Amino acid sequence: MWVIRYTGQDQPGSTSATIRKRNLSMRSDLIQTHIDRNRETECLSEAYTGHRDRIMQLIASTAKDLTDGENQKCSSIVLLGGGNCLDVDLPAVAELFEVVHLVDLDETAVRSVVNAYPERANQFRVHAPWDIAEPLLSLTSRDFRPEEDNRDHCIKVLQALSSENGIADIPEADVVVSLCVLSQLIDSLAVLIREDHPAFVNALKALRMGHLRRMLSLSRPGGVAIFVSDIVSSDTAEQLKTATTEQIPELVKTFVGEKNFFSGTNPSVILSELNVLSRLETGPDTVHTIDPWRWDMGERAYAVYAFRIQKKLPQSAEFEADDTGD
Repeated sequence: MWVIRYTGQDQPGSTSATIRKRNLSMRSDLIQTHIDRNRETECLSEAYTGHRDRIMQLIASTAKDLTDGENQKCSSIVLLGGGNCLDVDLPAVAELFEVVHLVDLDETAVRSVVNAYPERANQFRVHAPWDIAEPLLSLTSRDFRPEEDNRDHCIKVLQALSSENGIADIPEADVVVSLCVLSQLIDSLAVLIREDHPAFVNALKALRMGHLRRMLSLSRPGGVAIFVSDIVSSDTAEQLKTATTEQIPELVKTFVGEKNFFSGTNPSVILSELNVLSRLETGPDTVHTIDPWRWDMGERAYAVYAFRIQKKLPQSAEFEADDTGD
């Protein structure tokens, strides 16, 4: 197995122009899968109510904390995987933030939602179509060939996936939210290479680390990244359909213990990776675990969990905050 050592240092970063060029080469089949999912779920707004309420509680409480509870707006928020925006109450988000950045592959879906609120048009910034795991959606199985003559190229691909680069033209925000995006990214990876492929495990780890790093890179110092992920569905955990809110956390612990969860979404592993990132000056300062909840999506139910990750302040700022003049 190839080992990609994470040092906290990126390979030379791409310019915005290069990233845009790469986005033009994104695979239409992978994009279409995402678009098809949006079309299938666009009529499920009512079913999303409980899930949406939990995410909005997280966003609202975070905005309140960052403004010291005062009656004022935060500067900006980034929503990764906005799509149909069923995971959030977009007008309510616009009440809390001066600028709302929506990042997604499906430009039609995002603009359709934004256009429904013309009075808020000056607050919304649409970044689509955008590969938030760039260069994932421009890759093919050939990029992961295990043969010796492809080794160096494959390592460079994994380094690019784990890099904090990839989402350009978005200034650092007060809050960054990943809306159940990780499992979708892993689904795309599984189209490129099977789970028994020699490079799959390293590719999955690189993809997951890159996603966490990109969330942090988009967050201002002292800002908050809210990582939300589905972990298992009623397809393999039928108890989710009838479980009460109080039962969900214990059920999720059971499913994790039984290894009944989507590849790459084990929360304990993600916590471990956040701990690695906390060693960096721009890494997490604190990580709070949010109890899992049920997300109803038509005939299928999902268990969802979240982490609230506060980014470190620069050391000089911390010293200034602690300086009382005594």
